[in-house]
Amino acid sequence: MNEMRRQLEDVLREYGQELTVIRKENGGETAVRAFFQPILKDREEPPVTATPLGAVNDQRWLYIGPAALELEPGDKIRFQGDQFVAQEAMTICFRWEALYGRAILRQEKETAQ
Repeated sequence: MNEMRRQLEDVLREYGQELTVIRKENGGETAVRAFFQPILKDREEPPVTATPLGAVNDQRWLYIGPAALELEPGDKIRFQGDQFVAQEAMTICFRWEALYGRAILRQEKETAQ
């Protein structure tokens, strides 16, 4: 294994948050340690956008996790009781070896009961 990848995985294990990845294909769940945080915008802007149907939270979240767990658009992450959906995902490589996975997610919309 590439030394850079090993060091990154050590950092994820030590400092990453615990979350669950839920696969779009089969609903399978995998516990993982990864970095997961909101993408900050200008502080003056609220994280909501007005639409004809009401206000919508448009805050996006950044996931950085182990290369072995490749996220795909539509996969979900459960973190601290909330669920997020991957809008885009990719594996970051260096010299033809996967280093880590990166994804941009939005909070999953609540469904009416």
